[in-house]
Amino acid sequence: MFGELVSLAWPIAAAMLGETALGLVDTKIVGGLGASALGGVGLGTTFMYLLYALAYGTMRAVKVRSSHALGEGSVERGFSYARAGVLMGIVYGSLVALAMRDTAPVLRLVGADEAIVPYAASFLRALSYGAPATCAVAALIQHRQAIGDVKLTMIVGIGGNVVNATLATMLVYGKLGLPALGVAGAGYATAATENLELLVLGYLFLRDEKKSLKRSPLSLRQALVDVAILGIPTGLQFAGELLAFSTFTAILGSLGSTEIAAHQIALATIRVSFLPGIAISEATSILVGRSLGEKRLERADLAVTSGLWLGMSFMAVCGVGFALAGGMISRFFTSDSGVSNVATRLLWVAAVFQLLDAANIVLRGALRGAKDVNGVAMIGIFVTWSCIPTAAYVLGKRMHMGALGGWIGFVAETTLAAVLFWLRWKHGAFRKAFTVPTKPKTAKAA
Repeated sequence: MFGELVSLAWPIAAAMLGETALGLVDTKIVGGLGASALGGVGLGTTFMYLLYALAYGTMRAVKVRSSHALGEGSVERGFSYARAGVLMGIVYGSLVALAMRDTAPVLRLVGADEAIVPYAASFLRALSYGAPATCAVAALIQHRQAIGDVKLTMIVGIGGNVVNATLATMLVYGKLGLPALGVAGAGYATAATENLELLVLGYLFLRDEKKSLKRSPLSLRQALVDVAILGIPTGLQFAGELLAFSTFTAILGSLGSTEIAAHQIALATIRVSFLPGIAISEATSILVGRSLGEKRLERADLAVTSGLWLGMSFMAVCGVGFALAGGMISRFFTSDSGVSNVATRLLWVAAVFQLLDAANIVLRGALRGAKDVNGVAMIGIFVTWSCIPTAAYVLGKRMHMGALGGWIGFVAETTLAAVLFWLRWKHGAFRKAFTVPTKPKTAKAA
């Protein structure tokens, strides 16, 4: 089980790093256009993830449904769930594209700096041409992960980054006779990359479906209902938690440039542990789904135990690194002693919550794999909003603790969530379907 978990987790981690790199590549390439352009792309990327959060969360249902189908020996039903996810992604992505067409009024409404608004709006307008493809690709990736073909998604992600970097360089600065489009060029490059990935993954999906020996008994309507029932709560959870984190960041931003700069340094650093932790969670979700599809609760428990051991071990090592090398890491990012001192303290706090966050992340994935999405969504949203923005405002702003006060909220959030998710895994209602009731003993006749 442990080896199977690792073989699923590391390509997922690489693919996730590839997805993150799309935004980082755009940011790096437009850096030469000046601070306002760079700030505009950064703001646009944040706005983009807020819009995509619902789709990314909802498409997790494609993975859960498909992994259960695989465990039940009905792999063909997974194709129906993937088709439903693609259709939902195209519809939702089209709405996102419309929302991206003119974002300037919204950006001004939330108080964005007027100097960066035109750049952010231009970037998002160009990006809108890839929104339907982005959401549809999410469904195909989740299906691929469910059936265990995780290396393919990794390869497609890496190839996409190469294409995006090449196109962005040419379109932003006008290379090889192409027009210099500035920040819009970066948006067009990412949109083109997402459409290309949809073509590749779509072709491979149709090829594999054609090779399938059985036709799925599920109608498209039933598959849509099944995906929506599991996916929408997770999508709302993703959107709610991301909104809470954006609120947290906005509060820290009001505390001064030193505090927000230190926060950004610490946040970028802990991604080293967070993204692999998420990958382990996704792999655990797949194995739990397959195991419960096979009606083997004990194997699902073993998957969770393996996921917790792997996740907590990896993130604990990262925590030790943050604690011992926090100062050196901070000074690598900045020569400003004020910023580096605050960032170092934030990394010390991060070292404290690594183990707790590992448990929190893995158990979320396990419960989603068990189709326990409503409870996870309610707990996740409640705990996140109760701890993270609240700590930033009360401890960070009102009690003048700065970013450090806000980050203490992460300790509270990970502790509370880990405990609640563990209790739900051990005592959740889903376990009753796999527990053999004990027969009452009858009295022996005299």
